Amino acid sequence: MFAFFGAASAQDHSMHAPEVPAEEAQPRDSHEMWMTMLPGGWHLMGMAHVFPSATAAAPFASDSPLNRTQFALPHAAAMANIESPDSRWVFRFMPNFEGISMPDGEVTFGGWGEGFIDARHPHTLLHEAMLSFNWWEAPGGAFSLSAGRGFAPFGTGDPMYRPVLKYPTNHHLSQILERWTVNASYLADTGLGVEVGIFDGTEPEDWLDVGNYRDFGNSWSGRLSWRFGEVTSITAPWELSASYGDVTEVHHGHAERTVLYNAALRHDARYGFGALYGLAEASISDPDDGDGYFSVLAELQASLGHGGRHHPFYRLEYATRPEYPREGAEGDGFFRYDHGDHAIGATRWLINSVGYSFDWTPLPLSARPFVEIGHSRVRLERGPESLMPEALFGGGSFWSFTAGARIFLGGGPMRMGTYGVLDPMTASMRGDAHHDHGGHDAHEGHHH
Repeated sequence: MFAFFGAASAQDHSMHAPEVPAEEAQPRDSHEMWMTMLPGGWHLMGMAHVFPSATAAAPFASDSPLNRTQFALPHAAAMANIESPDSRWVFRFMPNFEGISMPDGEVTFGGWGEGFIDARHPHTLLHEAMLSFNWWEAPGGAFSLSAGRGFAPFGTGDPMYRPVLKYPTNHHLSQILERWTVNASYLADTGLGVEVGIFDGTEPEDWLDVGNYRDFGNSWSGRLSWRFGEVTSITAPWELSASYGDVTEVHHGHAERTVLYNAALRHDARYGFGALYGLAEASISDPDDGDGYFSVLAELQASLGHGGRHHPFYRLEYATRPEYPREGAEGDGFFRYDHGDHAIGATRWLINSVGYSFDWTPLPLSARPFVEIGHSRVRLERGPESLMPEALFGGGSFWSFTAGARIFLGGGPMRMGTYGVLDPMTASMRGDAHHDHGGHDAHEGHHH
């Protein structure tokens, strides 16, 4: 998983990657991406996906508000890159339809953010719309300037394409997304990456909200990354990163400033048994008013068997999260709070998630069924006795079981959260084009 896209699919005007013997192919790195040529040498690359799934809870007490079963359609979304010749100009567009496919959110014990708690909020309809200018011949490397709505340069990749379906508790500590932002990125020939962005720090209020541009420039973030091992463009078996974010949110006319920190080590490489992916990260928030929150997370996935089609995975997270006045004591109200409310306390969570997924069918229409089991332990960190797990959940230990399938049309999973010279789709396209011409460029991606 997480591999960069492979060559374009075999459409009428598509480009093709060279044939790679099966024994040399890196699992999940040979995915194809639908592509078609446009007038003037421009091209369009795209894909779509949805992850239908069912979740059942087994809480400590039978009358627990967490005792529920849900069928959901998370990650109903599409993605497209429109690129000029030589990928000088690139426009990334990603609409997300979760506001329609799961308006009440996705049951995710320990999750929180944007008015949802113990459920993941739908992402906004305009998830990404970023225009990048890429200067591939910059001194010592490559440089890009990107502007629009998307990810600020902070933290780790979007959990959407990571092994566990359920988002980790640290989602709003480890990513800054769906903001109007201007990002500058530099990738040195040595594998060093430098990114800086300025943006409006206020989170969206709901899935149709695109208005968080009114205070543009009140927040900024930066990320340093170092790719080492056998470095090829933006791909490398090891990546070390450190991020800083200074985020100001405005709620009910009041500005609230929070400083965010993230450090991460990522590994993704092929071995004799297949492939191995791993991520370890730590995140901390430090608000001007009140106490902050933290998360320590580790996740691992192996790709096994012929073609790397079998994927056992595991994630461990130890974290604190805010608690808010909930809109109701039972039903969906228990999973909602007023986005502008102040936290009244915090709980501490230890969450283990284990699962297995299988690549059942290949692209262009790929079905990848999975099962995953989560176990949570929670205790009161700070706040009133009403936040004690026994009072809030009916107990401090519970399970969740999820089964479903990740369905991809036109292209497989990729890392998200970077643009320009660090965008995996662009790097893949440039690598394909340069291979066709028999050349080599230190800034270009390639296929395994």
